[in-house]
Amino acid sequence: MKTAGVKAVKTVKPPPLLSKEVFGEDWVAFNRLTSIELTAKEASVAVHPSLVDPTEKRVLAVHWHPEWIPIELVAERVKRAFPAALDSLVIPTQHNQILTYGEWSGVEADAYAPDYGLKIQLLIHLRTQTLPKATTLVGMMERTFRYRALQLLDILDNVVNPDATVKNEIKKLGFSSDSINLAQLLARRLQNLIEKADLGHSNRAETLKNRLLPDFMAARGQEYPPETLDRAMALCRLVKSQVKRRLTPSRFHTAKDLVEEAKGLGAGVVIPHPPQFWPILLSDLNVDGWEVWNPSTPNHTIFLLEALARQKKNKRPILAFMGDDTHMSSKIRPDQKSEEKNNLDREIGFQSPWRDPKVLTVLKKTGQSRERTMDEYRTRLT
Repeated sequence: MKTAGVKAVKTVKPPPLLSKEVFGEDWVAFNRLTSIELTAKEASVAVHPSLVDPTEKRVLAVHWHPEWIPIELVAERVKRAFPAALDSLVIPTQHNQILTYGEWSGVEADAYAPDYGLKIQLLIHLRTQTLPKATTLVGMMERTFRYRALQLLDILDNVVNPDATVKNEIKKLGFSSDSINLAQLLARRLQNLIEKADLGHSNRAETLKNRLLPDFMAARGQEYPPETLDRAMALCRLVKSQVKRRLTPSRFHTAKDLVEEAKGLGAGVVIPHPPQFWPILLSDLNVDGWEVWNPSTPNHTIFLLEALARQKKNKRPILAFMGDDTHMSSKIRPDQKSEEKNNLDREIGFQSPWRDPKVLTVLKKTGQSRERTMDEYRTRLT
């Protein structure tokens, strides 16, 4: 007998032997999340920026991620965002994939700093005309991209078959059997979808990223109680942190080797968001600049500018950069339950501290400016 006014709550049964079965709704969600083809509405979103500066004459944007959005649509977006621009230096920096934007090409490369035992990132920018000579650098990035793509598969495997360390953390944090079962059920389905679609070897390989798991869970977990889904997603974040902690940095190319290869091509190198790996600033890497502001590390701009001013005078000056770190996929297909919500307010070419009065005072005192960075950096990219 049903009781009027009482809604049945769906519980999560343990998946029998973590079945490989997937359903039509799973394929619909998976294909939507991994599709690299834009609908007419999405294409319109891609070319209409969320911010517009009608007066800015110079645009500097050397840290942003087109992801699977066509470059020609991104170019139209930038043009509309800065209708008065007379000069621009706009270079894409996809993670471990060299992409081209007109006369410029770039990449955000994962690297290893053995002196400090750290995995770091480097922004590498070069003229597109030098790419035919960049076969070694391209090969280094392809190897790194393949290794990083394996991380999602490792996360899924550790959700479905947690080892003793992960099991202990799950127990310590008191996850319910329902949340554990839901996390394992959805992770197992995603594993099988990736395998059946051969995603890693398809033209959609760019979408094989860690965010695919929370996005898939948000899409397919709606029929379960919200608190159960939230805890299941929290469990997956826990597993992700454990997997990333076990990442073997030595499997990446060293920062020194990457910088030397880039410099041999006449490329420029910038250290992005230094607060994520402070010790690298003490190294003697031959870099051209530091990113003194990034939305993910916004609180050290003045400190970093002053630190730049104290660099050895006999060395080529290290330039001040600011990175908006925009991820275009978050603009096209935002998901409110995704881990990428902090990307929604970012826009290519918009770095507000360049106009902050306090920052402007320090920029002037230290001889730095956006104009100087653009002019000097362009001359270094031979």
